[in-house]
Amino acid sequence: MPSDKLAALIPRFWEGFMRKRRYHFVVALSATVLLLAGSGWLLLPSAGQPSFARAQQNQVKPKGAQKKQNPNKQDARNKTTGKPDPREDPGYRKFGIYENTAPRAARTAPVKTSLPLKIPTGSRIALVGNTLLERSRFFGHFETLLHQRFPKHNLVVRNLAWSADTPDIQVRPANFADLDQHLTHEKIDIIFAAYGFNESFAGQAGLAGFRESLSAYIKVLQAKSFNGKTGPQIVLVSPIANENITGVRAADLNNDRIKVYLEVMRAVAKEQGVGFVDVFADTAASMENSETDLTLNGCHLNEAGNALFAKSLYEGVFLETAPAVNQRVRKVVTDKNQQFFRRFRP
Repeated sequence: MPSDKLAALIPRFWEGFMRKRRYHFVVALSATVLLLAGSGWLLLPSAGQPSFARAQQNQVKPKGAQKKQNPNKQDARNKTTGKPDPREDPGYRKFGIYENTAPRAARTAPVKTSLPLKIPTGSRIALVGNTLLERSRFFGHFETLLHQRFPKHNLVVRNLAWSADTPDIQVRPANFADLDQHLTHEKIDIIFAAYGFNESFAGQAGLAGFRESLSAYIKVLQAKSFNGKTGPQIVLVSPIANENITGVRAADLNNDRIKVYLEVMRAVAKEQGVGFVDVFADTAASMENSETDLTLNGCHLNEAGNALFAKSLYEGVFLETAPAVNQRVRKVVTDKNQQFFRRFRP
């Protein structure tokens, strides 16, 4: 078959394929296959003759052709070397934070928290709770605003949040130090705690249990001197609103239920004497615009959504308008967060 004629037929095959015209597609494909076979470019099995693949499968390997195992190769799992363990360097002990050995905070008198929040120089701040704050480490907007607000305070911010955490369910790997121990290790003075979204799926039936578990959780935190001196200041952070997206009307499904749990959080914060910031209202107002794109899936924020959340949280905490985020500072913050995450959850 002349190459120029073959080359002329191939575009007809693709034209039929792209236009999804079955007749042209089948004719062009059949012609191309036959021409390739006739030119020797394609090998087709004749009637009653096995294909190359089947011939390979049916081929009997001669004896001794099987791959030989290396007699010196052994599985080292669960085996010891017979040598003594290397000597432990005492200098590394301070880096080990394990449930069996890490210290816990002593009890102390609770501290009341009021807004606007007062942050002393040298304060050590922890973000705890669910995915809302855990994912904020990727973006760093709120932490950047904190450093901009207090540029000479030498603030230390640690993100200890863990996706799916609730006040009474915080699953961790075996011997992973619990939240009390990590707060103690970091000598925390101020805690921002985000809860309520995961719990809201229990609906009306879960409200009483949520109120009880959140109240007990706040009381435990208030009564611990994680910094070795006083109880922590605590700010509860409400859930954000959900957003309607293509294929999932998350706002319509979840927002009314979230608002009910938000009001429980507000009431508990008032009863326990801790701060409370409603970030639901601002996010809901922005998400009403059908042109906005603030989440990945209707409930988890993308970068633009996190910037909005951080602005709302900052203004609720300090009762002042948030400044523009310094992008140079934010770059340093997100890099620090990544390094700490590797230390906190290696």
